[in-house]
Amino acid sequence: MWQEYIIAAVTLVLTLSVLPTIRDHDARVPLQTSGLTTVGLLVKAVAFGSAGMTAPALGAGLGCVMWAVLAYLRSGVRERLRPLDGEAESGVVEFPAADD
Repeated sequence: MWQEYIIAAVTLVLTLSVLPTIRDHDARVPLQTSGLTTVGLLVKAVAFGSAGMTAPALGAGLGCVMWAVLAYLRSGVRERLRPLDGEAESGVVEFPAADD
């Protein structure tokens, strides 16, 4: 069916439109937005795949991967998983010593 290829083409264009946001180090995308989009595209990929629509399933799967990468890189998840400066966080609080 020709509709499959239209769906796949539109999904591909929308997926590629996410690339500038992934490349922009200052971009911030809320985790809720990117997470829900990732889950939604995963559901679409499974639904299209189960209906035998391979091209739209692959397009939605690619979109799912792109939004998952966006969630990891730009929503602050990466910073919460590991410190920004690369050092391991310790549970010890350091206080400056007062000179008496």
